[in-house]
Amino acid sequence: MDLQAKGIWFPLVIALLLILYVLVMKKRQLTWRQIYMTFGIVCSAAWILDIITSIYFEAFVFGSNHGIGIADLLVISTVPSCLSIIYLNYWTEARRWLLPILFTLISLLIEWLSMNAGYYRHLYWGLHYSLINFFIIYRWLLPLHKRIIGVHHARI
Repeated sequence: MDLQAKGIWFPLVIALLLILYVLVMKKRQLTWRQIYMTFGIVCSAAWILDIITSIYFEAFVFGSNHGIGIADLLVISTVPSCLSIIYLNYWTEARRWLLPILFTLISLLIEWLSMNAGYYRHLYWGLHYSLINFFIIYRWLLPLHKRIIGVHHARI
């Protein structure tokens, strides 16, 4: 199960807190259907990109060195997806620069704290790569996703 991996407690706590927040947050711009779609799309993209960068390119390691376990599955599936849902719920054209900067910093902080907890290690990666990727995702890719799924101040 890989629940014994060093530092696994930190990303599991973050994942649990993010899931709880998504469940109780006031849905300002997303319906449950759009949350479901966003979760699935971001989860799939996170898995594909993490497999390519961590396994194929050996850029970083989650948990232990023996592969991805059940705890890693939970973390990789929920943390990026929940952060994206929260981001899209608050994203407006007026905040098109503030929110990407804020969520890039939050994502970098989570990554840095995961490294300090011993759960996550960079091999051929660096926080500067993450900074660039997070900013591109938050500033351009997620707003594009929001337009595609047709969010126009939806209320539930």
